[in-house]
Amino acid sequence: MLRRFAPLAVVLTAATALAAGQEPTYRSDAHTVSIYATVLDQDGRLVWGLGRDEFEIYDNGQRQELTVFANDIQPITIVVMIDRSGSMSPHFERVRDAAEQFVATLLPDDRARIGSFADKIQIDPRDFTSDKEQLVGILHNNLLPAGLTPLWDATAQAMNALANHDGRRVVLLFTDGKDTPRFGRSVTFDTVRSRSQVEEVMIYGIGFSQECGAGPGSPVSGPPTGRGTTFDMRSLALPAGPLAQPGSSGSTIQAQRRGQFPIPVPGGRAPGLPIPGLPIPGLPPGFPGPRPGGSTPEPPPTGRSSPPSPALRMCIADKPDPNLRELAAVGGGGYFELRSTDDLPSTFARVAEELHHQYLLAFVPTTLDNTLHRLEIRLKQPGLRPRARTGYLASKDK
Repeated sequence: MLRRFAPLAVVLTAATALAAGQEPTYRSDAHTVSIYATVLDQDGRLVWGLGRDEFEIYDNGQRQELTVFANDIQPITIVVMIDRSGSMSPHFERVRDAAEQFVATLLPDDRARIGSFADKIQIDPRDFTSDKEQLVGILHNNLLPAGLTPLWDATAQAMNALANHDGRRVVLLFTDGKDTPRFGRSVTFDTVRSRSQVEEVMIYGIGFSQECGAGPGSPVSGPPTGRGTTFDMRSLALPAGPLAQPGSSGSTIQAQRRGQFPIPVPGGRAPGLPIPGLPIPGLPPGFPGPRPGGSTPEPPPTGRSSPPSPALRMCIADKPDPNLRELAAVGGGGYFELRSTDDLPSTFARVAEELHHQYLLAFVPTTLDNTLHRLEIRLKQPGLRPRARTGYLASKDK
């Protein structure tokens, strides 16, 4: 979709022309394709202060005349969406504190809402606000309890919140897991990817990768040495109700991991995962695993005296959804994958810095054919790398 930025084009083109000592060029009734671009050097550092002549824009390979250019700070309208899945429970405070620091970086003309997603999705307050105290209060009092990870549903709802707002529209997603659809109809990745291009919403993603430290060859170990999600095998409780049956497909076993998480069971079986009555790889023979209801029998005696061992623990590695990186690239945002919560504050700060140091470029397309056009930005200085959205819908509708 082409967004109509006639007033913006008038103001910015006039301001740029006057600054250069030229007569302002007015475009008061035209389609305008706007692009917000981040420029990085070879070391990944932000490059700021480039002039208009440093940029070239190509639409389906054809160079376009740059009609709007601005290299000053442009206001943002942003929805910050925070994953509240069970696997993130130990890190809730660190994430909240990092998001609070992000709120502190917002400028007077920026507007924001705070969202969280688990078994449901919630975005507060009702309208976008520049009131930092209100936004911080939401982070401390309104975030959801632990639950699932409906990542694409949450992304779609954040886009819905931005639908009636002009200018630079951003969704900042923080998650540690793959999309976990809720019961009923769910939004797919392909849908949010398409919407990002058509509705011109910039997506920033922060993925938190938790790794296991168990020894090779066994999913079960003693006290964890890595950063994976661990839980006590003796207190693992599988919910009441039917489990996957042999021969079924697409079945799911729901277990408790400081909340719920899904384990796909291809063909109705889950090798290496605790199913009542089945042995667990890596444990002594005769150890049958957890019983329904959560109780787990002790291993049979081995005849050797040994000091009491710590509770057996199982570690499940959590990886952010790989599609999040692609979604960020399509919309021109950034993607950052972390392996330590110590990096959260600096990463949220980096996102804020990028958003406040982006170039605004625009052109009037020569062809409106209701198809998706490929966008490319080139820089004249060697060693510089632009990051911006990769396409737009050349719609005939104003």
